[in-house]
Amino acid sequence: MKRPERISIKNESGQPQSLPEGERYFQDLGGTGDILFLGLGPNPELAADLYPQAEKLLYADCPELSAQLPEGYTIPDRFKQIAPEDADLSKFRIILYTPGKRLFPSFWEPMISQMTISRAGIMHKSRSKTVWIPGGENSLLLPELCRAFEDEGFSYRVIEPDAMRKELLSLLRSELPELVLCINFNGLDNSGEIFFLLREAGVKVAAWLVDNPFHVISGIKSNYWREVPLLVTDHWFIPALEHHGAQKVEHLPLATDPQIFNYDVLPYPLLEERTVFVGRSSFPAKNNFFSGCTFSMQDEAAAVQAIGQGKKPDFEWWAKRDNLNEFWPGRGIRATGFRTEQSGLLWRILSLQNAGDKITVFGDDGWNKYLPRTDIRPPVDYFTILPSVYAGSGISLNMTSPLLPCGLTQRNFDVWAAGGFLLSDYTAGLSIFPKELVEHCSFKTPDELPAKIEFIKMRPQLALELSKIWHKVIIEEHTYAQRIHKILNFIN
Repeated sequence: MKRPERISIKNESGQPQSLPEGERYFQDLGGTGDILFLGLGPNPELAADLYPQAEKLLYADCPELSAQLPEGYTIPDRFKQIAPEDADLSKFRIILYTPGKRLFPSFWEPMISQMTISRAGIMHKSRSKTVWIPGGENSLLLPELCRAFEDEGFSYRVIEPDAMRKELLSLLRSELPELVLCINFNGLDNSGEIFFLLREAGVKVAAWLVDNPFHVISGIKSNYWREVPLLVTDHWFIPALEHHGAQKVEHLPLATDPQIFNYDVLPYPLLEERTVFVGRSSFPAKNNFFSGCTFSMQDEAAAVQAIGQGKKPDFEWWAKRDNLNEFWPGRGIRATGFRTEQSGLLWRILSLQNAGDKITVFGDDGWNKYLPRTDIRPPVDYFTILPSVYAGSGISLNMTSPLLPCGLTQRNFDVWAAGGFLLSDYTAGLSIFPKELVEHCSFKTPDELPAKIEFIKMRPQLALELSKIWHKVIIEEHTYAQRIHKILNFIN
């Protein structure tokens, strides 16, 4: 027996999907009054048969879905359509066609969130001066941000992302925060349910994207991310995000925490004559994230040639080479991202190879493969040992990930805060600092490093004076306390 063909439509992000059929796809959301279906699915007759005794059946549907339904799609006379904007869900018993919410979450989630929050009685509560930061024990920036918010007079709460998804209503009943700050969308879901529930409850939400923004959102299939206020550490992405529909984006670089990085830390021993790099050869779960992506011999040759010509093959460079004009939706962005990441590894290797004989690397075992004759040491703890390494090193090296064409790293702030000396590869992100300081303390290609390092080591008094000036700039203008002020101005 031939199975009936499923109705195929394009979801809100333009991806083709079919409409599943069956009773199990209808969820009773409760309520009293006439029955209102939110979507009827591919077989409205089946929907009508679920409630044979009902005298009146109402339905509302997503216009974007309705416009794609084929000829011959008929709706039983028992159903009366009402416009979604006229559907006060509090007055009906709601039956949801669940795949519709998944296919067009930006349409359905705000409506359903309004109903959910209203039923829970949450929207009548007053907000407390509290910030929620979704994350776990090892999440990015958690200690620094919590301390900075506390110094600003906020109480803070770190919430596991799973709890945000499973226990949000219970959490909101106990406390209505002023802000939920999500690092790299941590704590938010792919459909936008959490974002719309928080927004409906009167809670402000912002996402700070500290990595390549399009890598972060590459797994999101809903358009809702466009409505989330976005902060990016790399200003290069602002026009690209706006081109893809982002409604509110601002630049917010990383910073330092003076309680961790300061003049009081004891210098790590026997590094004063060394050039030191602290960093990984690859980020955790790299292979899984870039599964199926390739970096061919031709790609490697192109990257090496670019570096030899004085260019850094960063994300912008690769996007142009790959003719990648649309960065979302889908995971195609990761193919370009992988080539960029592999180019970054080449950039770091060449830089370290040009750093001279007195080079020490604190990092993972992967460096042994690329730098077999280098002094490789185990990773150090960020909060305890790393400040001492920066304070004790003759020169600390920084190589910025090319996934952020105009980005900066924590080293651009932490090394100077700890009283060290940083030599960083140049990106346009350094424009937030005084130009005359950047010129002395940056390099544009790996082959510039020997002369730069020699210049600094032969002028210890100049290095000390530059370190003091940089320290003053960082502490006065680039701490997480100052970033909190910008976040609060951004959300208001």
